[in-house]
Amino acid sequence: MKYIRILWAYACGLIYAALLMLIPKRRLTPADSSAHPHLVVTLTSYGRRAAKTVPHVLASLLVQTKRPDRIILWLDDTNFSDTRLPRPLVKMRDKYGIEIRYCEDLRSYKKLIPALSLCPDDILVTVDDDLLYRRRLLAKLYAAHLETPDMRLCALAHQPIVVDGMFAPYKQWRHNVMRQPSSPIFPLGGAGTLYPPHSLHADVTDKSLFMRLAPQADDVWFWAMGEMAGTKTRLIDFGYPFYQVDLLYQLLHKDASLMASNLHEDNNDKQIRNVVHHYPELQQCWGLHSKR
Repeated sequence: MKYIRILWAYACGLIYAALLMLIPKRRLTPADSSAHPHLVVTLTSYGRRAAKTVPHVLASLLVQTKRPDRIILWLDDTNFSDTRLPRPLVKMRDKYGIEIRYCEDLRSYKKLIPALSLCPDDILVTVDDDLLYRRRLLAKLYAAHLETPDMRLCALAHQPIVVDGMFAPYKQWRHNVMRQPSSPIFPLGGAGTLYPPHSLHADVTDKSLFMRLAPQADDVWFWAMGEMAGTKTRLIDFGYPFYQVDLLYQLLHKDASLMASNLHEDNNDKQIRNVVHHYPELQQCWGLHSKR
C-alpha cells in the first residue's frame, strides 16, 4: 500500500505539471520599491533539480490566484552563474521575471537566509524546489496574514510530542498536520510558510551558529528562531497544499532527499537537541527539562 500511495502521488504530480503547461502565465511586474511590505516567494535548489523540477515549481507559483510581487530563486555561486544556468531557468528569468540570484552555498538555508538580508521589510514565503503548489496557496496565506499580521503562518506542520519533559523521537511526532491542534506546532517551510517582517530572532542569520547546531535542518532552526522571537505560529485551513513531482526519483535514489536522511538516520533528533540545549528559553516555553 505504501508504494501504491507513492505511485499515485507521483502520477498526480505529473498530471498537475501537465495542466500547468496549459494555464496562461503572466510576467511578474516590478513592485514599487517605495511601498512595503512586498509579498516575496523565496526558494532554493541544487543539482539536477535546478533543471528538472524547479521550472515546474516556478510555473505553479506564476499561476497563483494571489500574485507575489517577487519570486526569488537562490542558487549557489560555486556551481551556477548567468553563464552556467539551465536553459529552462533562463526562460523563466527572461520571459516571466523570475529573479535568479547567486549566493554562498548554505545548503537548504539558502531558501531564506539571503532573502532576510535582501528583503528585511517584506513578507517572505518559503517553498521547496520539488513541490507543485495549489493555485490558492498564496491567497490563503496572505488573507490569514491580513487577519493576524504578527503571526508566522504555514500550510502544513508537524505536532511535536513531549513525554516526561523531553521531546519524543521525531518519528513519533504527528506528521503533516493540516488543522490547528491545541498544542504548539512545528511549521514546515517547504510546504509554504509565511514569515512577517522581523518575526525571527536576531541569531537567525548567524551562519557559524546554525551550521554548527543544525547544518541539515533549516526547518528546526527557523522554528527555533520564531519561538525565540516570541512569534506565534498558526496553521491555515487549506488542506494538502501541494503535489509531488519528484517523489519517484527520491524513492529510487535515497541520497536525493534531505528529509529521508534526517528522518531515517535520526538526524533531526540530534539537531533538535543541539538547538534546544543551546537556547534554554526553548526548554521553558515547551516545558522541557535540561537533562541530555
